[in-house]
Amino acid sequence: MSELIKPQAVARYSSIIASIANNAIKKTEGVTQEFGLVKYRFGLSALKDRNVHVYIDEETVIIDIYINVDYGYSVPEVVCTLQECIKRDVEGSTRFEVKKINVHVSNINFI
Repeated sequence: MSELIKPQAVARYSSIIASIANNAIKKTEGVTQEFGLVKYRFGLSALKDRNVHVYIDEETVIIDIYINVDYGYSVPEVVCTLQECIKRDVEGSTRFEVKKINVHVSNINFI
């Protein structure tokens, strides 16, 4: 993939990668999405991928993701499992190499 990616393609790929990352959150035990105050209060379903930010640079991808961890789970283990799942799914489903996944734990859920 030596050619530059067009801006409209970057937006499309970013959305696809964000969806893949959100699906990985659903598959990882002890993790939930960080919805944010605006989405929580107003129920904006159009902002479903707001907790994931994707940066594309030619052949590599950097992902920033914001999550909540359930009480009783080891934060480092959950984050490592999530990173491995995201990397495997993104590289298996797209042509991009994942350079970095930054996981930000926003809250601990006491359920």
